[in-house]
Amino acid sequence: MGKFWNLKFRRELSGWLFVLPMLLFFASFVVYPILSSVWGSLYAFDYAGYTFAGLDNYKQLLGDSLFWKAVWNTIVFVLYLVPSITFLALFLAALIHRYPQKMQSFFKAAFYVPGVTSIVSLAMVWEYMYNNQFGLGNYLLKRFGLPPVNFLGSEYAYTSLALILVTISLGASLVVFSAALGGIPKDLYESASLDGATGTQTFFRITLPMLKPSVLYVVVTSTIGAFQVFAIILLMTGGGPAYKTTTILMLIYREAFINMNFGIANAMGIMLCLLICLIAFLQFKLLKSDVEY
Repeated sequence: MGKFWNLKFRRELSGWLFVLPMLLFFASFVVYPILSSVWGSLYAFDYAGYTFAGLDNYKQLLGDSLFWKAVWNTIVFVLYLVPSITFLALFLAALIHRYPQKMQSFFKAAFYVPGVTSIVSLAMVWEYMYNNQFGLGNYLLKRFGLPPVNFLGSEYAYTSLALILVTISLGASLVVFSAALGGIPKDLYESASLDGATGTQTFFRITLPMLKPSVLYVVVTSTIGAFQVFAIILLMTGGGPAYKTTTILMLIYREAFINMNFGIANAMGIMLCLLICLIAFLQFKLLKSDVEY
């Protein structure tokens, strides 16, 4: 029996050695920070040190109206971004898929560029476009005889920021859908054509069901990305006006790096993580698929 286990250990040792660097990386930069955040959320920090607070940080958050406003703002961003990114990426991928390969590559690269461009550079460009006096947005409104709009300081702040975030995130989802469309067997479309199926019937009976795994991936990753919106809001509105665009990550940043209240910041991070996990779980339940091709 001992020889058997020794032989099994020697056979598996090489595999464990191959994955060891990634396991160490995962433990150091994922597992340890999560456990550290859980530990930190149970303590109250100040300049003199830290004291055990139990669940007081979580109780304080549950009674904080600003925290719930940030939660609502974050959910609104999710509701703006996830459907927009998913439907636009799928629509554009279906249009691009009809072109030759070189044209497809050009369009995919063009849509993907904003996603790899510096956030600071993008924020500067969009600030000029949204400028109240000489911005492109108000210039177009003026050309159509409409009054000027304060894009970043009014009720349009959500929509203005969501438009920026959609342009940034659209490219990656479009590439995913383009790759998935290219992997659907052409035999299915030929059979549908022989049976007299229309383009709409083909899309909803063949294309969309076959894309369900890709839709799940895009929806989940877009949701996670929407919950983590931070940089573009910090650069363009700072969470204003009147906390209208303040998200959970904005509050975490303020509590941790401005107010130096690390216990509250850790508790916010844990609650945000649990919220993302819950929504991702529901999305997997609703959109899971056994399609293989």
